Formats: sequence, structure tokens, C-alpha cells
Amino acid sequence: MLDHLKTPLRSLTSFVTFRLARTQNKLNAQAIFFLKSECGLSLVEWRIIQLMRLFEGASMSKLAQEVQIDKGQLSRKISVMVSKGLVRTEPHETDHRQQKLSLTDKALDINAQMMPIMQKRQDQLVAEVTPEDLEVFFNVLTAIEKASEFRDAP
Repeated sequence: MLDHLKTPLRSLTSFVTFRLARTQNKLNAQAIFFLKSECGLSLVEWRIIQLMRLFEGASMSKLAQEVQIDKGQLSRKISVMVSKGLVRTEPHETDHRQQKLSLTDKALDINAQMMPIMQKRQDQLVAEVTPEDLEVFFNVLTAIEKASEFRDAP
């Protein structure tokens, strides 16, 4: 079944990184379509809103780590979200180098509008996948993600 993986010169389509990138590109395009057409959010804005809901009161560093984005890039995106009325900033009580970030009612309303749509999308993505296969898939993704942290030469 996977004989093409045993050949000395594997084709690009057999590389895990290629398959993940191609799938990620397709998933991003699909999510962007739904978000832009329904509420005008970018995918990064949607992810930031979800992370801010999950990690309420998290620092910019924590959000950057979770979304795997450069802190400077995240700071610029947060500034855009502030100008769109999605995020509110306040000075930190003790550390004046930091800001407290919070979602506005507008962001929470958009979340309430979009969550059923995005949840239905998730359900459709895994509709043909058994719970057992999904568990294996997540275990494989976890292993690949962990392996991607190594920086030693192969």
C-alpha cells in the first residue's frame, strides 16, 4: 500500500510536510471563505478571538506562543483588531510594558454568530472519519509536532 514510501527517491507528494502543507492550505482557504463571507474576519483574527476566549487575560507572549506567530506580527494584528473594535486594551496594573487585552462585545457577538458555522464545518471535515481513526490521527499529529521541535541535523 505504501510502497512509494520505500523508494530511494520519494515523490514530493509522499512527504508528510508536503501533504500537511497542502491540506493546511485547503483548510485555510475554506475557513477564510466562511469567515470573510459571513463576518469579514481574517483567519488570524478568528484564531486570536478563540485563543483570547480560551486563555482569558493571557499575555501577548502566551497568545503568540499558542498561535505560533511572531510577537511583533501579533502586536500588529492586535492593533488592527483594536481599530476594528474587536479587542480592547488597558494598561497592566503592575507591568507598564504590557497591556491587558480583552474581547469587546462586538467580538463576542461575532463569535456567537460564527461558532455554529465553524462547528458545523468541523463536523463535516470528520464526518467520514471514525472516532478511533480520529484519535490515531491526533496521536500522529502530536508525534509529528513533537518531532518538529528537534533542531539536530538528521
